[in-house]
Amino acid sequence: MKLQQLEYVIAIAQAGSITGAAKKLYQAQPNISIALKELESQLGIQIFWRTPNGMILTPEGEEFFLRAKKIVSEVHSLESEFIDKTESTVAFKVATTRSSYVTAAVGHWINTLNREGKKYSVHFIETNTHRVIDDTGSGKVDIGVIRVPAGQTKLYDQQLATKNLTETVLLEFPMRILMRSTHPLAAYKDVPFEELKKYPEIIHGDEDVNIFRKTFINPEYDADSFDKTIFVYDRGSKITMLETIENSYMWVSPVPYSTFADGKMALRNSSYACIPNRDLIIFKKNSANDKLIKSCIKALSEFTENVLRLPE
Repeated sequence: MKLQQLEYVIAIAQAGSITGAAKKLYQAQPNISIALKELESQLGIQIFWRTPNGMILTPEGEEFFLRAKKIVSEVHSLESEFIDKTESTVAFKVATTRSSYVTAAVGHWINTLNREGKKYSVHFIETNTHRVIDDTGSGKVDIGVIRVPAGQTKLYDQQLATKNLTETVLLEFPMRILMRSTHPLAAYKDVPFEELKKYPEIIHGDEDVNIFRKTFINPEYDADSFDKTIFVYDRGSKITMLETIENSYMWVSPVPYSTFADGKMALRNSSYACIPNRDLIIFKKNSANDKLIKSCIKALSEFTENVLRLPE
C-alpha cells in the first residue's frame, strides 16, 4: 500500500469521480483507475460502488477513507514540520488562487533564490481558495495565497484557525477590466457597467459565473442580460483569447507591468465593481519563524507594493 494510493482514494471520494480526482491531483485518469483496482485487490475489499451518478463509498470504503484521510494528513504534517528546509537544496511548495500578479511575485521570490546561489525544487500550483486552504492546512504545501471578499475575512479566519493556519494580508483591491487598447471602451477611465453587455466576456471555465460575479464584483450583478461569454480553462490562454477575440474583455485582479509593456492592453476601472477583495498569504502557525516562509512572504510583499500603480 502506497501513500499515493491513499491520496487517490481521498480525492475520488471528495470529487465523486475518477475524472474529478485526476483533475484535482493533476494526474492521468488511467493511472488513478489502475492504482485503485490494485489497492482494492490487495486489500480484498471494494472501496467504491461505480454508479451512473459517480463513485460512492461502500461501508468498508467509508471506514477506509476516514482512516486514510487521517494518515495522509499526519504524513503531510510531519513532512511540513520536520523536513529541514535549511539544506543547500530548497524544496518548497506554493499554492495560490489564479492571479497573474501572484504568479509574477512568486517568480520574484525564486529570483532571490537564484541570486543567493541556492539549489531548489519549487512546486507552484494554481487552484481555488478552498483547495489552497486544505492543502496548506494538511501540510501538502508550505505556503498559500487565497482570495476572499474583504467583508468575509472573519469567516475565513475561523476556518483557518481550525487548520492551525495564520495569515497576513498581501493586497486589497477591487476587480478591474482588462481589454485591448483598441477596445471601444478603452476610451473610458471608468467603464459604465451597461456598456459591457455589448461585448464578449472571457472568464475561467471552472468558475461558477454568477457566484464569481456576485462575490467578487458586485452583489447585485445582473448576469441575465449578458449573452456573450467565452469560458477558458487555462489561465495563460485567457490572454491569448483576449488578444484574438475582437472587443473582448475580462475582470481581473491587479496585473504586472509587463502586460502593458507593448501598449496592446489597457486596464480600466469600473465603479460598478464595489466589492474590495483581499489576497491573504496563509501558512502554518508553527512555521511563522521558518526562514523560507519569511523569505517568501517578504519577496511577495515587496513585489506587490507597486502592483496597483499601473498605467491608465
